[in-house]
Amino acid sequence: MVGNVGAGSVEPVVNPGVREAKRRRLIRMTKQQIVGRAGPLRQIRHRDELVSPLALELECRNLLRRAQRAIRAIVTSRVYAGDLRGTVEEPVLRLHEWEIAVALREITELLLDLVASNAGGTPGPMTAPVLISQNRAISIARDATTARVLALELLAAQVTVAEAARRDWETAHRMAANNDKYLDLVARTAADQHATVEITDLAEATQAVRETLQRATQAAEALALPEPR
Repeated sequence: MVGNVGAGSVEPVVNPGVREAKRRRLIRMTKQQIVGRAGPLRQIRHRDELVSPLALELECRNLLRRAQRAIRAIVTSRVYAGDLRGTVEEPVLRLHEWEIAVALREITELLLDLVASNAGGTPGPMTAPVLISQNRAISIARDATTARVLALELLAAQVTVAEAARRDWETAHRMAANNDKYLDLVARTAADQHATVEITDLAEATQAVRETLQRATQAAEALALPEPR
């Protein structure tokens, strides 16, 4: 029910309301703490300021990883820096990241509670419906958080498409700056066509001269006197 995995592949998430200097300090401290450790472990310290990857079970950690990858793709794109920053502000994205991380931590802790509560063996007839309803509540919460992550991934995909379109436009604009050179090239074909006609005429004239010389040679041969004996 609760998957275990190393925490190094997911970044700690800091409350966007925390000041920058403290944010860096919390991230550095958390990264040092999670080296070589596996979770999930219940987070005790700095709960209102930070979500540690160690506090998330496997599926929850994967969801957070996907959200972080999507946000990173958005904020590091050129089209975001040039065109979307005023539309999709990074603090808003970081707030989504924080709320997703908090929800996933809560889901993990409830899963840990369920595992601990059911450690005694097979649940009885009165306990089983309770466990089923609690598992159902966790599934609903995870589905809602997953939908939020999917929305971020969709936004990231749209930004990627816009980024490709921007690169295409820039390439087309850069290449179009050379259009005059190509127009000049086409204009020179008229001179090439005129020269081709001239060369063809010369070839025909040369052919006529060659034929005339051949006929003259044949005539000269016909007038040749026999050698005396």
